Amino acid sequence: MEFSFNTFFGLEDKIAAYPEATIFGAMLVPILLLIPMAVIGWIFRKLKFNMYIIHVLMYTLLFTFIVGTLTILILFFITDKNGVKLAYSWLTVFTGMFIFSLINANTITKMFTDWSKIIKEKENQ
Repeated sequence: MEFSFNTFFGLEDKIAAYPEATIFGAMLVPILLLIPMAVIGWIFRKLKFNMYIIHVLMYTLLFTFIVGTLTILILFFITDKNGVKLAYSWLTVFTGMFIFSLINANTITKMFTDWSKIIKEKENQ
């Protein structure tokens, strides 16, 4: 059996019929997953567990929301409105953001920490 971009886990009929739902999902899924991830992170922090994987997942969802939404919108308006290809594009962006966040989580965390220190210093002046 060969791979085809016209199949997507058995949902290709629904996705192909409503490609706008792919755009809606690309914007809504990261935001909806960010909320329980923040709660899990809060619990991990209270229990003094390692937060590395939680940070990686939260950065992945944040960057996927930004880059994935932009990518999906550009592809939707420029190319044919094929929802299955849009879904694969979003999954590719999500996977890329996960790998990027996995590699650079400590740097990103330090960047946000430094930014918060700079903001607090400016507020105190």
